[in-house]
Amino acid sequence: MAFLLCILSFPYFSKIKANAFGVNHVQTIDGLRGFLAYGVVFSHGQNFHTLLETGQWAGSPNPFYNMFGTIAVRLFFMVTAYLFWSKLLSSQERMKWPSFYIKRFCRIAPVYWFACFCVFIIVMIETHWTLQVSWIAFCKQIGAWLALGVLPLPDINNYMMSSMILLGVVWTLQYEWLFYGLLPFVSWFAQSKKRALYFIVYAIVVISITAFFTHAYPIFSQILAVLFIFLMGMLCATLQQYLKKIPLSPIIQSFIVLSILIAIFVFVPGGVYFSTILFAIIFFFIISGCSIFGLLTLPASQRMGEVSYGIYLLQGIVFYWVYSVQFIRHYVLQGSIEFWCVMTLITSLILFLAIFVHILIEKPGIQLGCILSHLWDRKKLAFNQKL
Repeated sequence: MAFLLCILSFPYFSKIKANAFGVNHVQTIDGLRGFLAYGVVFSHGQNFHTLLETGQWAGSPNPFYNMFGTIAVRLFFMVTAYLFWSKLLSSQERMKWPSFYIKRFCRIAPVYWFACFCVFIIVMIETHWTLQVSWIAFCKQIGAWLALGVLPLPDINNYMMSSMILLGVVWTLQYEWLFYGLLPFVSWFAQSKKRALYFIVYAIVVISITAFFTHAYPIFSQILAVLFIFLMGMLCATLQQYLKKIPLSPIIQSFIVLSILIAIFVFVPGGVYFSTILFAIIFFFIISGCSIFGLLTLPASQRMGEVSYGIYLLQGIVFYWVYSVQFIRHYVLQGSIEFWCVMTLITSLILFLAIFVHILIEKPGIQLGCILSHLWDRKKLAFNQKL
């Protein structure tokens, strides 16, 4: 991570700027995103090591590395909930939902479709550019993949475990869209911070009780757990309306956050709900301005956060490219030094790919979303004036 931050510290990367389109993000969140994305990368790196050793895709025998992915995904969900619930709480007028969804679509779709294109190319190379299924089945498979993670991802052209080329990270997009879809139905509660607080506390209690009685149903339990994580992010946004600033010095705040993080990694608390509460405490300090001794506000951290979507979504493609080399597969099993040398190579390639995609695809997509939403608002205003 220190090596990656050194790379991003070069003036050449100063063109990668957070808040480039006037979106009012919290600076510490901008810096947090990159570390979360790489938390998932390091977790998957350990999974690959286990795969090469045992032939099975599973977590590392050391829970320390598994915790990277756990913390990252849950905090990612909290970031999503916090940002958009905060927007609803601070909005002085009715939310323009068509414009909101246009911007979200243009933010998510271009990079995702690029990742899908890479997967299609890899699959066709592996299947020797020969169609193994009917054209109709093939088109259905492609259509499911292009649905922005909403539909389950089938194997493409009979290539087993096609979704694992992206390391299965697309599953989080399903819950992102679920959250975006629920927002209009709960936006009424955000018109008052008191009403919002009552709603969130009530929803947390209901989900916690429901989860206790439905733990035997894995899929339902996972949905409830993710909703609980979203609610904790919303709770942090609501509590921030009451407590604008934590009355502690930045150094003390950083010590508290670091202490909780160390405790989580050392004791590995069981249970989704208890550990999520600990993550939420950390998150509340971060949204309140805790930069963890200045780490999250470094220009390099801000730049890494700006390209974090590409880091998260495209990591599997780089892992596939690198581990397709037989020498590397043998080399990483020689010892820890060899493994981390390969991981340094992989994480660097992921960063450069994410930067490339950000400049050529992601950034223009965000700009297009702003333009289209502005045109929609203008047409709607003109239509209303005619009426």
